[in-house]
Amino acid sequence: MRTNMRIAATAVIASAALVAAAPLASAAQHRQAAGPAGAITATVPVTDGETVELTPAELSAIRQIADEIKQEATQNDGPAPGVSTFSAKGEAGKKFIELLKKSPGLVKSAVSKAKEGRAAFNKWMGNQNVAVRGAWWLLSGGVQTWVFDELVKMVQG
Repeated sequence: MRTNMRIAATAVIASAALVAAAPLASAAQHRQAAGPAGAITATVPVTDGETVELTPAELSAIRQIADEIKQEATQNDGPAPGVSTFSAKGEAGKKFIELLKKSPGLVKSAVSKAKEGRAAFNKWMGNQNVAVRGAWWLLSGGVQTWVFDELVKMVQG
């Protein structure tokens, strides 16, 4: 019961973040003329240079996958019948890695930060697009660990 309440609370927070991404992206698109051609940033600008700028196409693809993760997190109390917990975690993690791969700059930066360690990766994640952060928050701790481990494997291989 407590786990379901925690999942529901996390889903509400992440949903709010995903909903908030739409107006931010729209505002960023209006500022696009002032920035690099074809790139927008749908987050509050940061001074550390860690925010990965996304093209409108990348942002659209990322939002679509983030919405899929959101739907799965809010609809499922657990894995489907016949699916192991490990398999369900792997599927959610694979979806998040697919989300990162929608932007070459995003996945490259994620792998680089994973190489620096979990704390650096988490700090970096806090500076990313609202849709990316929202999808990350929807993942359970075990799935986040799985994703981080997969990114570290990308560094090593």
